[in-house]
Amino acid sequence: MKKRKGFIGKMREEFFSTTETLWNNEIQANLFVARILIYTAMIAIIILVLSMLHIFSINSAVMTRYLTLTIAELLIPAAVCIYLKGEKPWLKVLLMVAYVVVLARLHMVLGHNIVLCLVFPVALSVRYYSRSLTSMVSVLTIVTYLLSSYYGITRQITRIDLNMVELPAGTVLEFPENAVLRSAIDPAMIDYDRLFMRFLQHSFLPKLILFSMIAIICSLIAERGRMAIYAQKAETEKTERLATELNLASDIQTNVLPNIFPVYPDRKEFNLYASMTAAKEVGGDFYDFFFVDDDHIALVMADVSGKGIPAALFMMVARTLIKNRAMMGGTPGEILYDVNNQLCEGNVAELFVTVWLGILEISTGKGLAANAGHEHPVLRRAGEDFSLVIYKHSPAVATMEGLKFREHEFQMRPGDTLFVYTDGVAEATDSKNEMFGTDRMLEALNRDPNAMPEQVLNNVVDGVNEFVKGAEQFDDLTMLSLKYFGPDRQ
Repeated sequence: MKKRKGFIGKMREEFFSTTETLWNNEIQANLFVARILIYTAMIAIIILVLSMLHIFSINSAVMTRYLTLTIAELLIPAAVCIYLKGEKPWLKVLLMVAYVVVLARLHMVLGHNIVLCLVFPVALSVRYYSRSLTSMVSVLTIVTYLLSSYYGITRQITRIDLNMVELPAGTVLEFPENAVLRSAIDPAMIDYDRLFMRFLQHSFLPKLILFSMIAIICSLIAERGRMAIYAQKAETEKTERLATELNLASDIQTNVLPNIFPVYPDRKEFNLYASMTAAKEVGGDFYDFFFVDDDHIALVMADVSGKGIPAALFMMVARTLIKNRAMMGGTPGEILYDVNNQLCEGNVAELFVTVWLGILEISTGKGLAANAGHEHPVLRRAGEDFSLVIYKHSPAVATMEGLKFREHEFQMRPGDTLFVYTDGVAEATDSKNEMFGTDRMLEALNRDPNAMPEQVLNNVVDGVNEFVKGAEQFDDLTMLSLKYFGPDRQ
């Protein structure tokens, strides 16, 4: 059974950063506080110079002695932190204690003029996102404030508030010409212990209440910041885990497709090549090709609606159903009819798939195809250019049960090339949000119309890349090309 941590254990765990994210934040916080100490030292130097010029009414010798010590106490911890690059867990204690002590000493010299500065260390400790550190700094600030006030009042260093001074009854004050009240009071008349008690009652307690409110707010902010770091870390880990799973799914999706070429080195009647250039997300594009029998090869180009894991799973199911049904025989329309009815069963995600399915008779070049909402195929006759083969589509597969799919006959002669693709090719978009389109696709194909299938696909990819010029793509580039040589080729 896991032992529950007590309050002290939780505070200790919070005080010492245990995760890489919090440790990196602590290093940055150490360096940030070190810079603040340097800036404070610069301000102290300015005050020291002004004191030497007798700008302040406080004794110049006293100011020089305490400010010199203050500047050293600021710069030494800051220098140590910068030298160690903030990479020691005890640096935060050194920096915060130094800052608290320095401000307490300045308060002892300058009195109520800088009492507001005592809030600075507490506010600065929030940068560590540690409630325990903020609490420690708050308590230390109160203690040093009390000690510096007592020492400053009883040793007559702090400029006292005359409203708190009690003089014996019947005291007569004599004022030289143009004198201020302070110069008329003999220090020997003042009971400094009693003055300190009045300071506690009338000055310290009200300030303590306000300071406590500020400390509580800072503590809550520190805790909220720490929780935000934990939440951000959890979200980052979730995103990284999802990205890993998507990459794995993408690899599985890519590897499940036939991708070793030449696929049929013994068959001289044709040359075939296909590819899928994946976008960032797992998608539903797929291609396939397989022999139905020794003289008939099936060619499949399809695109599932949507993105992500659901589309990839639907793609796997659709590909398997199409291949299994095609191996049983039948025309493309009959195959898609049965596959459509099977995919419609339990299709709660309401996904669908556009499919171009063609079956080519190798010995004669006769082909029969069904286009279920897919892109128009491209055909190049020997000696001519590539051009679209446009005819009326049937609806996409898995949109409605009982659909019948229109079939289209085609004839391939020796030297002809077939090219089929998904919408990721035509809809590739540049930085101006303009699409590649079928006209540019045909232009890329016709750069080398007599090319072999692999080069045909490379020409299209090059054309797309030239057009988009590095713009981010959100769809796969999936293509298949078959060049027919005829049965007489040896």
